[in-house]
Amino acid sequence: MDGAEARGNAGRVGAALAAARVARGLTLADIARDTRVPLRHLRAIEADEHEALPALTYAIGFVKAFATAVGLDPEATAAQFRGETSKLPHAPSPIEAFPDAARRLPSAGLVTASVVIVVGVIGALSAWGAGLFDPALPTTPAPIEAAAPELAPAGDGNALAADGNALAADGNALVTGDAPAAAAAPPVVPTTGAVVLTAREEVWVRIADPATRTTAKIGILAPGESFAVPADPPGLRLWTGKAGALAVTVGGRDLPPLGGPIERLRGLSLAAADLVARTAPPAAPPAAS
Repeated sequence: MDGAEARGNAGRVGAALAAARVARGLTLADIARDTRVPLRHLRAIEADEHEALPALTYAIGFVKAFATAVGLDPEATAAQFRGETSKLPHAPSPIEAFPDAARRLPSAGLVTASVVIVVGVIGALSAWGAGLFDPALPTTPAPIEAAAPELAPAGDGNALAADGNALAADGNALVTGDAPAAAAAPPVVPTTGAVVLTAREEVWVRIADPATRTTAKIGILAPGESFAVPADPPGLRLWTGKAGALAVTVGGRDLPPLGGPIERLRGLSLAAADLVARTAPPAAPPAAS
């Protein structure tokens, strides 16, 4: 710098550092080696060319290192540098965190609609599992028609006597005979007792009480597997697609099949009295007098 410029800068930080360096017999290369401050930045500090320096924080650090190397007070020198420089502290521009995050999030309407759909599906499945969509079935079906008893053909002119003796026609000997024995009554099945279902083959069953929405059994019964119907709750009903695949006992006594091999049952009452009434034959009509 020329003489006029040097006189104008005599009181500035750059001139003070340069004078102290020369007084110690050091070069800028010596200062750069000792402080590891780049040589170009040391030249800019001495020349008060602050625009050539990096950000204010780094520039102040370089000034302090320079001042320490030449024997000046680093804090006082740095304070003077702050007063002289026009550099401003670096204010980083705010960076939006995850700028695309808001665009990737679903809208509030979509979230609400999804929640409503999920709740509706869960409610429908729960109602189906409780049997609310199944039509009500009568607990006692129509009675099964019994075959009419066959009557023995009348003999050749023979008549049945009132006392039960038969008189042969054409002078034949009198043959005595007792009245025919009454047909054996079918075994009486108790209307109370444990109800047990046994799978003759693999069969799917659902045993539930629609009134209390209680499920006692749902799944596959393996061949030979049995399930004892619990007494509580008392309103348990049966759903299956293969009625004939289930053997039923009430109080240890076998009942007739509940239906055909692939007949569907929906909501059949499993109460012992209802099962017995379903499979019991109708009462025989009274004999004519």
